Amino acid sequence: MTHAGEPAAGEKRTSAAGARWPARRIAAAAVVGLLLVLAGYLIGVRSPWTAHHPHLVSGQAERVPADVPSGYFDPEDGDRVAFRLDDVVWRSGGRTGEGSVPPCLREEGRRVAVHVGLLEVARPFGSGSYGQVLSLTCPPG
Repeated sequence: MTHAGEPAAGEKRTSAAGARWPARRIAAAAVVGLLLVLAGYLIGVRSPWTAHHPHLVSGQAERVPADVPSGYFDPEDGDRVAFRLDDVVWRSGGRTGEGSVPPCLREEGRRVAVHVGLLEVARPFGSGSYGQVLSLTCPPG
């Protein structure tokens, strides 16, 4: 004999909402949820509205007279970018360096064809972005 609130022998107690979710359904829902989060992250990172990926740009660079080693980079299809020459990683021939002026830009006022790793940085206050030079490759020779 069973009491009114207890299940009889061989019966399962179920909640008022119905049977419990099977473990396979829970695992499948978790996998789908993780895939959606991963897809959202990848789409967000690759989006043109986020400026995370440097790209190689060709153009002309020039050292300008200043108290600190400074220069301008004029891309073939874009706006002029000012940068510190000793704040980029550079490559010239078989040598690389950082924390120093690239060899091809040691002379002031000389324009040199270069390739730069340029990163578009989103402005923290306002709309738009600006370019930041991360690396510079001097021409061979």
